[in-house]
Amino acid sequence: MTVPTRRRPLAAAVAVGILGVLTAGIVPALAGPYDEEIAEARSRIADQRATMADGHSRIADLEARLVDLDRQIGQAEGRIGMEDQELAVLPVRIELLADRFIEVLASKNEPTILQQTMAVDAYVRNDERINDILNQSAQLTEDGLANVRDRMLYDSVIEEAQRRIELVRAELRLTAEAVVGLRSLVDAAEGRRQAELTLRTDIEGAKPAVRAEIEEVRRLIVDAEAGIVELEAEILRFERMAITRAWTGVQGEDVRRPALAVKIDNVTRAFPQAGVNQADVVYEELVEGGVTRLVAVFQSTSAATVGPVRSARTSDPPLLEGFDRPLFAYSGANRGTRNALRASPLTDAGYSRHESDYWRDQSRRPPHNLYTGTDRLWAHHADRTTVPPAPFVHRYPGQDLHPEAEVATGVSIDFGLTEVDYDWNGTGWARTHNGTAHVDAEGVRIAPANVVIQFIRYGRSAADLRSPEAITEGSGDAWLFTDGHVVRAQWHRPDAGRPATFTADGSEVRLSPGTTWVALAKEGTAEIRD
Repeated sequence: MTVPTRRRPLAAAVAVGILGVLTAGIVPALAGPYDEEIAEARSRIADQRATMADGHSRIADLEARLVDLDRQIGQAEGRIGMEDQELAVLPVRIELLADRFIEVLASKNEPTILQQTMAVDAYVRNDERINDILNQSAQLTEDGLANVRDRMLYDSVIEEAQRRIELVRAELRLTAEAVVGLRSLVDAAEGRRQAELTLRTDIEGAKPAVRAEIEEVRRLIVDAEAGIVELEAEILRFERMAITRAWTGVQGEDVRRPALAVKIDNVTRAFPQAGVNQADVVYEELVEGGVTRLVAVFQSTSAATVGPVRSARTSDPPLLEGFDRPLFAYSGANRGTRNALRASPLTDAGYSRHESDYWRDQSRRPPHNLYTGTDRLWAHHADRTTVPPAPFVHRYPGQDLHPEAEVATGVSIDFGLTEVDYDWNGTGWARTHNGTAHVDAEGVRIAPANVVIQFIRYGRSAADLRSPEAITEGSGDAWLFTDGHVVRAQWHRPDAGRPATFTADGSEVRLSPGTTWVALAKEGTAEIRD
């Protein structure tokens, strides 16, 4: 049976770059906090920037090295030029010495020629005196000629000639030594020039390697710049993905408004229910006679029609008060329950307070025909702009399941007259109620992304001893079904003013983004199917 409703267009919840949920069985894209990933990306950007800075510094050093090599080449070429000048002058000097050597060598003949001239002159003139002197010079001893005046003259001429010959010989030796010295200078200059040429070649040979290293460093800088661009894009992606709704972990900005809990009938005559697939979290609690009722909690999404709305129980205030004064929509309550509600921090959004925001479907029989709309009730509290604490935390892309996760195909819960099954269908946990597929008023199968079995105790309500009262403070065991697995965990709620936390082996258990249904079950009433 369909439910007539006062519908308004329902805005599609569109996450950043991802389509919103079309059916309750579709698990939205993973999302969550990305502080570690962003910090890692920023750290890598810092490393890349450091690489770039080091690269620029290295390039500056290498370019300075090139400048120094050019300076050394210039110095070497200067020295080569000096040696070239020296080598250009030395041959001239050697040639001049050669000319001088020839002149000196020629002058060596003058004393001998003088002696020969004297002899020839005497012979030509037939100068007997000179001939006698010459003859005597060959026959007489020095003593015999000691007093001979002409002999003295001759001796002086001979001595002068001999002295001049010795001087010439000495000058020849000096000239020869100078030539040898200049030849040594030439050899040394040529050796120095060749050394400078080799040095210049070696320096020139070092430059290509330096230039190649500069190009390599520039490539590294370009790669680092490209890496920074990619990392900045990654950070932007993470920042966009990190904009998630606290209550579901689905991408999108939180709507700054209070949580709204609606008490919904859950017997067969109340089916199909409206709005249950839009609720962020749905609690199923035991009431009288072994049947259950639902507490559908809305925060991130709206539902134009929710119901059938039913009465409150004393289980509700302690269950909900951890959500920061949530709005509570219900059809009515007995006196004891009303007193409990008034004493609680819950904000009354019930039928008696906002009657005009509720309506009845005349095609259905009471009490299974009272409905309301979330936006109608939120409109009375537009001043409430704080996002309340969420009951669960969610995984994000790439994050593994909890280490304690085990493969599971489903779970069964026996509340008494209500038996519920959840079966993993690859995207969600398809719900079956008393053997029948559970669908909403739109015909969409109820298949939340997560199912939590929170094992609690039930006491007796002070408002009605026939009514069980869920004890949701304290601690106990819990099974958390997510992504085809189950994590056997513990729940802890020491402070009624805060939601429960769920941990396994000391670390929190994260759920898949999306909606979550919670069964408040007694110990021993649920069974996991592997």
